[in-house]
Amino acid sequence: MRRFLCLALSATVTLMAVVGCSYDDTKIWNEIGNVKERVETLERAVIKTNEDIVALQILVNALQKNVYVVSVTPTADGYTIVFSDGTTAEIRNGKDGANGANGTNAPVISVMQGEDGNYYWTVDGEWLLVNGEKVRANGIDGEDGANGQDAIAPQVRINDSTKEWEISVDGGLTWTSTGVVAEGKDGQNGTNGTNGTDGATGAAGDSLFKSVDTSNPDYVVITLANGTELRLARYDESVPKFIIVDAAEVAEVAYGTTVEFVVEAENIADYVINTPEGWRAAYAENILAVTAPTEDMCHYDVEGTVAITVVSEDGKSAIVKMHVRAVVAEPELPYELRVLTFEDEDAKFEPYTLDYADDWAGREITTWSDLIDDPQYGGPLTYADYMSAMYTWWDEGNTELTHTFPDNYAYCFWGGGHAISNYWGEGYDDEHRDMHIAKYYGKDYVANNAGNDTMLGWFNLQFMVPVAPHSGDNFCVHYGYKDFFSYVENLPEIAFADGQARVFDHMWVTNTNYTLNQLVMGVKSEAGNSFGGNWEGLTDDAWLKIVAQGFDDICADADAEPVSEVEFYLVEGKYVVTDWQKWDLSPLGAVAKIRLNFLYSEEMGGKYGFTIPGYFAYDDVAVRFDK
Repeated sequence: MRRFLCLALSATVTLMAVVGCSYDDTKIWNEIGNVKERVETLERAVIKTNEDIVALQILVNALQKNVYVVSVTPTADGYTIVFSDGTTAEIRNGKDGANGANGTNAPVISVMQGEDGNYYWTVDGEWLLVNGEKVRANGIDGEDGANGQDAIAPQVRINDSTKEWEISVDGGLTWTSTGVVAEGKDGQNGTNGTNGTDGATGAAGDSLFKSVDTSNPDYVVITLANGTELRLARYDESVPKFIIVDAAEVAEVAYGTTVEFVVEAENIADYVINTPEGWRAAYAENILAVTAPTEDMCHYDVEGTVAITVVSEDGKSAIVKMHVRAVVAEPELPYELRVLTFEDEDAKFEPYTLDYADDWAGREITTWSDLIDDPQYGGPLTYADYMSAMYTWWDEGNTELTHTFPDNYAYCFWGGGHAISNYWGEGYDDEHRDMHIAKYYGKDYVANNAGNDTMLGWFNLQFMVPVAPHSGDNFCVHYGYKDFFSYVENLPEIAFADGQARVFDHMWVTNTNYTLNQLVMGVKSEAGNSFGGNWEGLTDDAWLKIVAQGFDDICADADAEPVSEVEFYLVEGKYVVTDWQKWDLSPLGAVAKIRLNFLYSEEMGGKYGFTIPGYFAYDDVAVRFDK
């Protein structure tokens, strides 16, 4: 769409030059403005619809967990609802829905309650099916666990080519058309839509919610765009309060053992606890003790629901449920597992200064977040005095892991390294690029550089991943590879600062948005991309993997042979990693350091070597320490 706008502008300027000053180009400029406004409207529609889907899942989870509404606060376009378990849902009211108006009609995504009591996703009033099975919206509840399916929050997008709304239930890996056109093909507006009322038809950019009724003192009634009503109980002093603090969606209890859960309780006059067969549960002094059956019992349920019915002095009652599962106790490990999280609260290192940063004013590093560069490309920490300065970090007092940008004719990030980041956002298709850049560089930056790939290339988002950090707020981004053409001599390393050999147990890894865009959409010729241009997108034979090489000597040079290696596939055929996955590093054995590199299938390489940006992200690196 941006290329069309540029061509239109060029044609307009040429026409003006030919006909002279008397030509009235107002109509053309108005049309250009309409096209731009339309694109922005559709982008907002996708974002808001995905936000509404997340909010709707929070609501049905609250219903299934029997938590109370603590507060309902009006906002500019809806309400903020806070629940007694601490969760929050942002609800946008429906507003004059117009399905098809201005070519922006959208499918109506909603939920309906199934016969088993769980809520399932619907599209235009029909069940959303995957392999013939309904897709559950709420978390686990009930004895059968809803046929073993996990709760899923679908995502939507508008296909840039077909202009049709598409839906994904696997985190954006694959997309299925809904058959609903968001705007007429070839840029023409849709004309088949009819006006709705109060958001009932779910227009693009409008809400999945029709109304929020707060008039009842006992309930908040939320009506969805498809007419479904969700009735959420409100909390007041006459209602019993019983909140299981930090309860997992499924609480795992080892056979024959008891686990205690802290409870926030108020106004409890009486209670009754029901448990699965073979299980026991007791409550006293704000502690709920749950005991799993022993494995030698004749009859017992491996998993089920502990249901606590509580009654207040006023006779009002509530049911609180917790799903439990009996598991085999893990044997006590002969080692302590320490984890590098990159979170500020876990930082134990002594403060230090990167002298070269901020135009040689220096920057004191006291937390992990101090190492996050801004902007992502060309920042003062990772691209400053690259001839002599070194970006470095050390998990002192914990895992003892340390890293320094390697010397590859320079020390900046384009020579390889591991940079701390907190940048993330869903979406790696071409239409997401400017949206992400606007988020981190500012809307004015995007507007002022429209059509300029030198300033708006995906490389500006090189520290970004498509999913929230595996834990907390921060993670680390690796860049660097070594192949037949690469100028790299020294691969990025993670080493133990004291030189002692230890076992890397695991780390969590994922692809970056930049890498995903090039993998899926094909390598672009945009300015600033030096990775080649012979890759057109994923094939059945494609593969990409990261390799960790172990060394028993912390001083091993670039030509040293590793003592061990372990690999992890980021791409296998058309399957691409888009979430955090656990990489088992223990087969490396006890090593003093590891080097990380990329290996790739033949079609990903060309005349100039690796054609894909050599980035991946990692988080929560676990290391074994002897007890």
